[in-house]
Amino acid sequence: MELFFEISILFSLVIFQSLFGVGLLLFGTPIFLLLGNNFESTLILILPVSITISLLQLVYHKNSRNYHILEFNYYCLPFLFVFLMINIYLGELINIKLYVSILLIISSLVLLYKNRISKLTNILLVYRKLILISIGSIHGATNMGGAFLSIFSSSIHNENRLHTRNYIAYGYFVMGVIQYITILIFGTLNKDFSKLYYIIMPLIVFYPLQIFFNKMNDKFFITIINCAALFFGIIALIMSI
Repeated sequence: MELFFEISILFSLVIFQSLFGVGLLLFGTPIFLLLGNNFESTLILILPVSITISLLQLVYHKNSRNYHILEFNYYCLPFLFVFLMINIYLGELINIKLYVSILLIISSLVLLYKNRISKLTNILLVYRKLILISIGSIHGATNMGGAFLSIFSSSIHNENRLHTRNYIAYGYFVMGVIQYITILIFGTLNKDFSKLYYIIMPLIVFYPLQIFFNKMNDKFFITIINCAALFFGIIALIMSI
């Protein structure tokens, strides 16, 4: 029964992330932590699946160029590594989830009502380097930076669903690879690779689901992402209190 429940959760999140680019880490991390997994074992479980989905999305949109990637690598990835190391060795002493969940709720609400807030996109572009540093730090410390990544991506790409998802996929892919390698090298727990077969899930469902992705309009796509970020923020806030 426990295995069936685990498979059901992962399969549902694989479907969501195959469509919207986020979901597996965003929702999977708090769900599996709530079910009793620790941070490292949760990452070992879900990162290979997330990396597989992101790679499939990058291959699917291989002709889509993104001019923000170098900036992402330079400002986000070093802080991802630093804060992941802090989490590995000091994670039990730091409760950052409360602050992250509050900021996530505020950010998603702002994006949902951004048409009423003038110059929001310009503000995000002006401070994009600081935002990328924050995304890397938050994701390294909590594995919950995906919502901020999706919000940032939708803003800098003018809510174009193709470029938004491609940027998210790249971010999740490189961050996931760095996280996985870091956990393998510096992790403090014994590694369990017995469930690597879960990567079969995205290999089965990804391409059929792109039929639905191609039929989505940009506004619906961005609204779903921001509503998911808001929902997750509320859940994370409840869990952290």
